[in-house]
Amino acid sequence: MAYLEQRGPGFYESSHVSVPYSVQLPGLQPGSEIVVEGKTNDHCKGFSVNFCAGPNMDSDVVFHYNPRLEHGRVVSNDKQRGNWGPEEIDAHVPFQRDQNFEIRFKISQHGYEVIVHNSPVHNFKHRLAIERVSHLFITGDISVKKVQLTTGQSFGYSQYNPYQPQPGVYGGQPQGAAYGSQPQPYGYSQPPQYGYGAPPQSGGYGYNPAGQSGGPIVNPPVPFTGAIPGGMYPGKMIFVSGVVNPNAQRFSINLVTGNTENHDFGLHMDVRIAFGSERNVIVRTNKKGGAWGPEERQAPFFPFAPNGNFDVTILAEQNSIKVAANNQHLFEFHLRSPLQEINHVLVMGDVRLTQVRFQ
Repeated sequence: MAYLEQRGPGFYESSHVSVPYSVQLPGLQPGSEIVVEGKTNDHCKGFSVNFCAGPNMDSDVVFHYNPRLEHGRVVSNDKQRGNWGPEEIDAHVPFQRDQNFEIRFKISQHGYEVIVHNSPVHNFKHRLAIERVSHLFITGDISVKKVQLTTGQSFGYSQYNPYQPQPGVYGGQPQGAAYGSQPQPYGYSQPPQYGYGAPPQSGGYGYNPAGQSGGPIVNPPVPFTGAIPGGMYPGKMIFVSGVVNPNAQRFSINLVTGNTENHDFGLHMDVRIAFGSERNVIVRTNKKGGAWGPEERQAPFFPFAPNGNFDVTILAEQNSIKVAANNQHLFEFHLRSPLQEINHVLVMGDVRLTQVRFQ
């Protein structure tokens, strides 16, 4: 299976890959850049580089870049639910048969800038959210020497912090006010049964003990238990990035007072994509002494989808936890127990993690 090897903070690379080539990507964001170096075959009719919502072009294609040498044009497009969108056609083809090439795809808030041999050749505006991209898929009459990804992050920290003052970040909601009205009780006397199995114990696979954080934790297994370096205090931030599984029902991100789910939960964020009769709901609550507290459910948007990338930012304040998803404020949870009791983050469910980091 193809994979990108991390060579440094926010920098990934794969060398001497076979075509067709499919690789799962960590979360893309504005500022990310992908470089494809290769060579066209001496009989090359065409090739394509695709930013997909799944491992190949059977899924939605967020951006399809398709040089057609035999037709003398380059086609850019997207595909949604099996249907191709309107083509954007360039009459100039910056490729020749049996020649080396370098393509750079620079991602911005507006779209994809395509640069071939250091010359900009096309700008493709976003038609689907960049968060939909989970894979890069390359096919056609070429050989690929190298694929490089720069995520737009430096030393594990995002370029954009949704909790620094930004106009409109809170969408008009007053800071300090939780979304929704009166929360409804869980109705559970016991913790909800996930069927995920017990989280790893101290020292086990997927466990990040205190003092061994060092930097970003890349591609940890799920369930994941990580000690929070220095514990929780106002201003502490936790970043959780990942990809929702294709047939996901639910997953949860939890702030816990110990390294297993048997401890108290300061915050239980339960993302229910298709769980029972519930669709696209984010349930928030706490657990104290084995008993679950009242639920909070309302949120301004739902940022998770099967095969979709996500970036969750958790900010601790003295009496509350603020959570943003994909650089937008999602909810604020007013704590029901002291912040300082929280010392671990626990992730369970139908999700693949690409990175967990602390600041």
